[in-house]
Amino acid sequence: MADCLRGELLYSEKKPRNFLFRVIEEIVSERCADPMILSRLTREAAARARREAETLGFAFGHWDTASKAVIKAMLCAGVLLTIDGSPILPGITAQATVVAGLLEGYLDITEAFLLEFLIERLQDVTTRDHTALAHALFRQFDPGVPMEELEDRVVILVAQLVDRIDLRGELYCVRGLPELSDA
Repeated sequence: MADCLRGELLYSEKKPRNFLFRVIEEIVSERCADPMILSRLTREAAARARREAETLGFAFGHWDTASKAVIKAMLCAGVLLTIDGSPILPGITAQATVVAGLLEGYLDITEAFLLEFLIERLQDVTTRDHTALAHALFRQFDPGVPMEELEDRVVILVAQLVDRIDLRGELYCVRGLPELSDA
């Protein structure tokens, strides 16, 4: 599952992702009078997250890659907003588009997008895969975070996808995809 996300430059570990979400929100809020384009926001978020993590003693060496992955996930989830309040659309002009705001609930929406992406791409994700999904999406390498909390996060995100995901027996299916035959 993590490899599936990595292959599309969507994978980021949870703790760095949380740093980046917070920093991106701060930057967008601070720059409301003079918003920056998406490519600059991506670089600034990586640099600021790196500095803040270092001051807190959090060692992580891939801030540029993580920032690109988080921004791509946010872009695909439709949570980065233009000056007129519409979502920035993925495509050739996205990186040059001014980011003027974030959709309310952007963190949950983005992480739900990652979950939906895995369900759609893998086409074999079942209710028995909650632990595997928790590892892929929320692994924090912190023994102080109980796995049950991470699995609960998965089911909460699945519930948020009720209008786009169906449950066929034990199998999660993205609406509009054909049913797999038993043959």
